[in-house]
Amino acid sequence: MILFNSENTRTCLSPSHVLYGDGAAKQVADILTARQISQGNLLIVADQEVVKLGLIEQIMEPLKEADFNVDFFSDIVGEPTLEVANALVDTSRSKPYEAVIGVGGGSALDMSKLAAALAVNDGAVTDYLGPTRFPINPLPLINVPTTAGTGAEATAVSMLAIEGKKAIVFSSQLVPMGVVLDPLMTMTLPPHVTAATGLDALSHGLEAFMSLNASPFTDSQAIITISTVIQWLKTAYNEGDNLNARRAMAYAAYTGGLSLNAGVVLGHSVAYTISNRAKMPHGVSCAMALPYTIAFNLQECSEKLQSLANLVLGESENGVPKLIDKVSSLVAELGIPLSLKEIGLQENDLGGMVEECLSKYPRPTNPSPITRERLEKFYSFMYDGDVDQCCSYFGG
Repeated sequence: MILFNSENTRTCLSPSHVLYGDGAAKQVADILTARQISQGNLLIVADQEVVKLGLIEQIMEPLKEADFNVDFFSDIVGEPTLEVANALVDTSRSKPYEAVIGVGGGSALDMSKLAAALAVNDGAVTDYLGPTRFPINPLPLINVPTTAGTGAEATAVSMLAIEGKKAIVFSSQLVPMGVVLDPLMTMTLPPHVTAATGLDALSHGLEAFMSLNASPFTDSQAIITISTVIQWLKTAYNEGDNLNARRAMAYAAYTGGLSLNAGVVLGHSVAYTISNRAKMPHGVSCAMALPYTIAFNLQECSEKLQSLANLVLGESENGVPKLIDKVSSLVAELGIPLSLKEIGLQENDLGGMVEECLSKYPRPTNPSPITRERLEKFYSFMYDGDVDQCCSYFGG
């Protein structure tokens, strides 16, 4: 159900120029030309895997042929640290760049945002943590995702790790000017990355749909994301060379990013507390928490979730349990556990996770109250892997 409620004004940010299609990565210069950037220095920010796979050449060669001078920074492996971010900022300030191009997974795209912003602004990365405003607008930024799920190409957030903990820089100025969605860039993704990033997109769509900041804009994007992931992710996982599945997931990742204008809810907070103890991809920890998060918000979101079940599954009555079962089954079928016990956490870890969730990752956008008592029950059910009991308890 898309609720056309205009009582509260919502801000929705999105890139202004999007290319979508097979081979679109070779047309990055078209976006630059449209912005009257036809020569000069360009900085490509990429992760090492993109360089190893040779994907970077598909972007660099056409740019060189168009007479751009192209440099690239590729010291990004896994979740970027403050040290990596600082090195990138130094590179971005080493010469006058006309634009920055981020190529890779969410980490590379997030770092490209910092490069574009701090190339022209003084100060350190740590000076801009949290919600911020840059005195000078960042350089023009284009993002080319090579995974399908993080949605970083559509967001105003850059995430990094500082002393092992997640930190963010948030500014409307970080939203990329241009986005290139090329399904061919995702064809080499191994199954475990396909699963983790695809479920990340699903968590974006479902959490944004439940958010108190949801709007008609975000609901429509979330519905596209949820239905597309449910229909196509398993195919992309099992048949990596299925181009239709890759096309669908590339688009779902982007719409999932757009849905994040509504913000996320409890699931992402819980995911951070998991990842801080059991190192795993962000999408995996989000996927583990997702069915429990739906259950946690059942009472406040029952009508809206029923309409979603009707749209996505064709279930006109009592569809919410089937929706939760569909999500749980998909997570399990992609090899991701639904129990904290299964990933090696101990029962005595739960108290610290509850405390960390409450103190460090509050979610005012969550529709149901997040109290200590409710959160303790949530983690208890998740520790045992008991989605059904979680639904019974929170669903009333």
